[in-house]
Amino acid sequence: MFRFSQFSHHARWPLMLLLALATSLVMADPPARVGRLAHLENQVSFRVDRSTERGAATINWPISSGAILDTDWRGRAEVWIGSSAFRLAGNSELEFVQVDDQQINLKVSVGSLAISIMDNDQLNELSVTTPEGMVRFSAPGRYRIDVLSDHSEVTAQAGQLVVDDRKRAITVLAGHKARLYQDQPPRVDNDFDQDNFDFWVAERENATMANSTRRYVSPQMTGYQDLDANGDWRPESEYGSVWYPRTVAADWAPYRFGRWAWVAPWGWTWIDQAPWGFAPFHYGRWVNIHNRWGWVPGNHLARPVYAPALVGWIGNPGWSINFNFGSAPAVGWFPLAPREVYVPAYRHSQTYIRQINITHVHDVKMIDRAARPGARENFSYRDRQQAVTVVPANFMREGRPISSRELRRPERHELERAPQARQAPSKEWLAPAASASRPSPDERREPSNGRPRRDGDQPSRTIPGDRPAPRQAPATGPSTAPDVRQALPATNPERRNDAQRGEPPRNDMAPDIRRDDKQFQNRERRPSESIVTPQPMREPAPQIRSSEPVAPIAPPRPESSSQRRETPSVVPQTAPPPRRASLCHSAFSRPLLRRDTN
Repeated sequence: MFRFSQFSHHARWPLMLLLALATSLVMADPPARVGRLAHLENQVSFRVDRSTERGAATINWPISSGAILDTDWRGRAEVWIGSSAFRLAGNSELEFVQVDDQQINLKVSVGSLAISIMDNDQLNELSVTTPEGMVRFSAPGRYRIDVLSDHSEVTAQAGQLVVDDRKRAITVLAGHKARLYQDQPPRVDNDFDQDNFDFWVAERENATMANSTRRYVSPQMTGYQDLDANGDWRPESEYGSVWYPRTVAADWAPYRFGRWAWVAPWGWTWIDQAPWGFAPFHYGRWVNIHNRWGWVPGNHLARPVYAPALVGWIGNPGWSINFNFGSAPAVGWFPLAPREVYVPAYRHSQTYIRQINITHVHDVKMIDRAARPGARENFSYRDRQQAVTVVPANFMREGRPISSRELRRPERHELERAPQARQAPSKEWLAPAASASRPSPDERREPSNGRPRRDGDQPSRTIPGDRPAPRQAPATGPSTAPDVRQALPATNPERRNDAQRGEPPRNDMAPDIRRDDKQFQNRERRPSESIVTPQPMREPAPQIRSSEPVAPIAPPRPESSSQRRETPSVVPQTAPPPRRASLCHSAFSRPLLRRDTN
């Protein structure tokens, strides 16, 4: 007995520590920050992580740790995390190694990645890894990372970055690029030229500027960038600033047209089909004013907490109703109104549930009371036909897209008798099928923004061997390159050569060019400069307030037999224009500079 008591005394504290650790693991909260797959062009593949199969990507899918994007030779993709955009060129692979509240760590294995950082908030949290080193950012701006066959190029088109090649840290200023090799010192050059991917990035930056919305929500709210182009803000005395979508169907309601997907660690997650359908369905609340739905972001929070879907639920495993094909098990849901508490079905702590509701429910006692087992609330839209969506349970289980023909509009007395669920369906009620855990190839993959597909509305074909494999071994060669080189006097043969990436020239993918011929002729008469150096803009970048993006100005460029880069489509000229520097206007005040040379 003495020995047992002595052992118990010595083992008491370790056991208590283990118990505390186990409790903390059980109550671990999911990340409050996620990314969003915002824009796709042509063939883009998506994997939840490296253990899952590659499948077709879809817009509005949440991006969390482990996600991988692959593009074919014509594919392009755009991901937003807060106010930072990550745009992927063709024949590229990008892995989101870590996306959580503390860090955003990316890895580029092959191809080209453009990064637009709009605010200071994420500077210290963001890093990008290439085969030759790690990149960190010192200021907001636009950056580009190219992983080629034998080296990597890191360019600061606007802003400033620091690249670490595992031996030294190198600062790269705006208008410069660093070439990194496995066994050679890095080389730093002036960056003059642009290719079609740069023009596409500038076009997308103009299209996603949302100056109005930034007055009402935090820039760290993922997905706010599409709200200016698709809706309007109006003040409401009871709710503050309310955003109203401009064009919706007559029978539209929040969380009605899209699909449910099982996304770990949150469980059932709403994937909306609208091009703007991310922020309004993962933050804030919805309200019906004069028979029109509006989104209420709530009180300003520096970093709002992401939710898989802010809805209330109807049904249980035994609930069935009549559909047009007969009686079947059903499940229903409705949007939460302002001042209604959202209770997660996934693992969470008491602090987490307060943070996710505090923008709309200011009394923490109400939040704590709603989170207690057995609590029952009176929801504003629980029994209203225009708010409740009911579908066969197998539609949700299989992650199938919902359209008008699958909807059931129960009568009010049916809704009143329907059982109310406290949380989202669990695996015991609606266990997800394999199809619910990945994007569906049948879903609409591109926003319906009136722009034609860049491949002529035909699905692009994947050409065998069209993309170089990620490099596994370092390149060999003598270390002859100097640490720093002066500006190149002629066209740089290594600058983003599409042939090195396995990406053929894409003349058919150039953005539409709009220009004033008279102004263009006046620019032709200007003498060309011998050397172009990065300088601040002499006039501010234009503020784009239209939903239609303004294409950047792109002059004709002569082709070289040794290198054929992507060339924007322009009106043919009878004689080649004189060489000159061009400006590519975008959301940043510092322009991109290029000097065309023969």
